Amino acid sequence: KAVDGYMRATMANNAEKIVASIPQRILNIFAGSAGIEAKNLNQTLVDQTKALTKGLKVRDAVADMSAVTTEDAVLADGTAVVWSIVPTSYTAEKDGAKTLNKQALLAVNEGGKWFFVRVDGAQQKQIAAIAYPFVAEAVIPEPAVSPAP
Repeated sequence: KAVDGYMRATMANNAEKIVASIPQRILNIFAGSAGIEAKNLNQTLVDQTKALTKGLKVRDAVADMSAVTTEDAVLADGTAVVWSIVPTSYTAEKDGAKTLNKQALLAVNEGGKWFFVRVDGAQQKQIAAIAYPFVAEAVIPEPAVSPAP
């Protein structure tokens, strides 16, 4: 249900909901690496997301839940989490060009709430692994972008 809500937010280009779904641990890493005060980070990310999605039409966003298994982990501070890598795909159209995008989504249940962050490359995996060390060993499908009909 939580993944479906995230995918709907993606199709609606709802920057506020997309940013609100990012785990606080990862937001703290973004803030530190970008030199942005944590209190200003959410609005900065919302503004950046809006700029990136301006004129973008996202459709057919789906998560392959049949490929999902959940894992348990305990973080160094003693926080217990449940996590999974969720394969997702969607069609994006911008300026007349259509692409089929396949990306992995890290889903983490922390404190009884699900959070999501795209892990679509080595840099994103490294950032996620700082917050959640188990990600470093996780098998995460490489992102793929191809022309869509």
